[in-house]
Amino acid sequence: MYYEHALNSLHFKDTLGAQIYFDKAFNVVSAFDEETKTVLMEWQAYDSLITEMGKRYELIFGEDVFEQAAEEVREELTLMEENAFGDSLDMPQEITAIDSSQANGIPLQINHRVELAMKYFQTKGRAVFTRWLERSGKYEDLVKSVLRAHELPEDLFYLAMIESGFNPGAYSYARASGMWQFIYATGKYYGLRSDWWFDERRDPLLASEAAARHLKDLYNRFDDWYLALAGYNCNPKKIERRMRQYNTRDFWKLKRLPRQTRNYIPTYIAATIMAKNPKKYGFYIEKHQAITFDTVRISEAVDLNVVAKCVDTTFAALKALNPAVKRWCTPPGIGDFVLNIPHGTKDKFITNYAKIPETEKRSWVRHKIRSGETISTIARKYATTINVIKSHNRIRGTMIKTGNYLIIPVPQNKNYYKSYRTYAQTTYRKKSTKKRNVIPAGHKKISYIVKSGDTLGEIAEEYNTRASKIRAWNGLYYGQNIYPKQKLAIWIPEGGVRA
Repeated sequence: MYYEHALNSLHFKDTLGAQIYFDKAFNVVSAFDEETKTVLMEWQAYDSLITEMGKRYELIFGEDVFEQAAEEVREELTLMEENAFGDSLDMPQEITAIDSSQANGIPLQINHRVELAMKYFQTKGRAVFTRWLERSGKYEDLVKSVLRAHELPEDLFYLAMIESGFNPGAYSYARASGMWQFIYATGKYYGLRSDWWFDERRDPLLASEAAARHLKDLYNRFDDWYLALAGYNCNPKKIERRMRQYNTRDFWKLKRLPRQTRNYIPTYIAATIMAKNPKKYGFYIEKHQAITFDTVRISEAVDLNVVAKCVDTTFAALKALNPAVKRWCTPPGIGDFVLNIPHGTKDKFITNYAKIPETEKRSWVRHKIRSGETISTIARKYATTINVIKSHNRIRGTMIKTGNYLIIPVPQNKNYYKSYRTYAQTTYRKKSTKKRNVIPAGHKKISYIVKSGDTLGEIAEEYNTRASKIRAWNGLYYGQNIYPKQKLAIWIPEGGVRA
């Protein structure tokens, strides 16, 4: 009935009404108990209805412009949990089910906190969870093979889901990078290098290897997977202090943990249980094709266009295989840099690469220094850094002389060079504050005055919207602070009633 009402609302271009009815329908689905869900999966009419409903919802409400970062999703869930259960994990924990499909696996206990996260993913977080499920197919084989090689539970694969949504390019407000969200210090400890040119925390294989070693160290430290995963989310010493303080090794009985760590384990359990059996929870999706590639090691700066020609692919395809490469070429001065190339092309690369003259492996601009120019202004002009210019021109200080020439590396791909210069010369703040045309139909704008202590998550919850939408409406970038008395534009139903 709710689905029919949603379709009727769409017929009259009432997207707000449609979303309300979709939410009601998914709320019904999320309320079924485990036994009912298992039975309904075998009922053809239910199977057909949920499949159609899910696809229609994704088509209408699944625009990329509002896809939330995994960090935002966890923050939203933390607020929901605090409203429902308060600040402490110390509450009656009624275990309603235990999933122990792997002999050496992680116990997946379903309690009230886990059920809250599961309901969120089936309703308000449905669009983003659907994307995560689809994207999981791209990296599942790769990551699980790494986990097996390290004799770790394969269910740890889903930790990358709640860390980044399986997005190798994810970058958090705390400067954690990659699919496994390593901060710089931890990544360096496990052998992941990074600088202006590249970031191995973004490489799906190298980062997965590092994550496996890190998780194994944490498990050896705690001898309990819930405590080990809590230590992955925050400083392990904080977990150990709380264990001593409250004399317990039971995660559910630990108090005064960091806000997001309190809800980290329930969110992980919910995501894992649902991702392992998506149809049972109303998700009928097609996973992305598994990523496959060969690897080669390069110890010199080589334009990716040159590599692409060696293996008969495109610059864009090669860039997609190498999220760790932040610029247009392999990093200069880095020994044995691992480059991913299309599967089955390693021999072709070795043969063709040996034929390329040194002068064709990269491109340069010869820049004549003009009066008033500094290394800083020249670096901005060519979308590079001061250190890059200094290292390639053997400059120690910052003094340059008018009339002299500088050698500056640039991409061979002119279209990429043009677009990259435009991007790099625009600051992140200015780029992100450009307002998008995301005004919802059937809504009117109000001005909200920020009060002391407000967060975007709390404001979004009050108006039954998302923090990502409020940022889009106000040209805010993720992580940008709001302040008291600031005016925010918020779009509410034209009737004046909050959705």
